[in-house]
Amino acid sequence: MEIRKLNLDDSHELTFVENLYIESFPLSERRPVGKMLDLYRGDSPFYIVVTIEDDQIVGFLTYWDLDDFIFAEHFAISAEYRNGGYGRKVMDLFLKDMTKPIILEVELPTTILSERRIGFYQRIGFKLWENVQYQQPAYLDDGIAIPMKLMTYGDMNVEKDIIDIRSRIYGVVYNC
Repeated sequence: MEIRKLNLDDSHELTFVENLYIESFPLSERRPVGKMLDLYRGDSPFYIVVTIEDDQIVGFLTYWDLDDFIFAEHFAISAEYRNGGYGRKVMDLFLKDMTKPIILEVELPTTILSERRIGFYQRIGFKLWENVQYQQPAYLDDGIAIPMKLMTYGDMNVEKDIIDIRSRIYGVVYNC
């Protein structure tokens, strides 16, 4: 398995990422596809990577390099590869490649699916910051902020540094 940058000139890769992005994330938890691709094309610290196994794309991950840490924004595995250990394989490769601490947002543990997602990240070494209040800003102009929790991998103290972390994420990722 390998992780590599999305090739915008490859229509198959591009269509795969666009479709999986829309299928995997509700409108309130993603930016419009065109804006996402513009960020990737532009001069920003935003990355889209695809995961390949036996010449097949199995998923994608988007992340931001925010100098002191990596903000993992979206991660999805194609339906036909889910529950086959691919999520773990991809995250293991991603974690191995990153030299900075990683932070991500997760939905509040109010459903079985959100609890499973948090458990997945905990099993691979992420820490859930249960006592830190955080909201994902709206992606759309008419949207609303969504209460979330933060999880980290590596040496980060979210309780101590939440003001700086939130400021960096809000300013760069959400442009607010």
